[in-house]
This record gives sequence, C-alpha cells and structure tokens, in this order.
Amino acid sequence: MYFKDILLAINDNPELEDFKELFWESLFEALEELPVAQREAFVLNELEDMTLQEIADKSGESIKTVISRKRYAVQHLRKRLQYLYNELSNL
Repeated sequence: MYFKDILLAINDNPELEDFKELFWESLFEALEELPVAQREAFVLNELEDMTLQEIADKSGESIKTVISRKRYAVQHLRKRLQYLYNELSNL
C-alpha cells in the first residue's frame, strides 16, 4: 500500500486514524512556511487537481516558473515531513 492510499483510506484502525490526522495537520503547517507562490502552485496542482498549465494560465506566469515553484514546494515538504514517512513504516 502506498502513502497516498493510507492517507485517503477509510478504516477502523485508531492508530492509523491518529497518524492521518497528524499528517494533515503537519502538511498544512509546512505549507504555511512556504512563500505564497510556491504554496499556491502545490495546493492547486496536488489538492485541487489543476494542471500545471492551467495554473500558469491562471497566474499569467510561464509554465517553467510554475514547475519550478512546485518543485521547491515539494522539496520543502519532503524534508519537513520525512519524519512522518519514517513513522509510517513503523505502523
């Protein structure tokens, strides 16, 4: 099972439900640490299912700029949330 599958799964495991709550709380805290443009690129693409091209069109930025912003956001989030990934392997 993949990380995304676990986070979106509905189940009766209290430990997993606690983990999911901690993950979402930590994700939104980490997103708040990002510059607005990086946060927006990530949220629109990953959470609101907009394509990178749609984001570029909406913002008036080049596609390369949007890709770069999302890449920086992902790098930050990976570093910031690594401890959760490590903890998940212990569940």
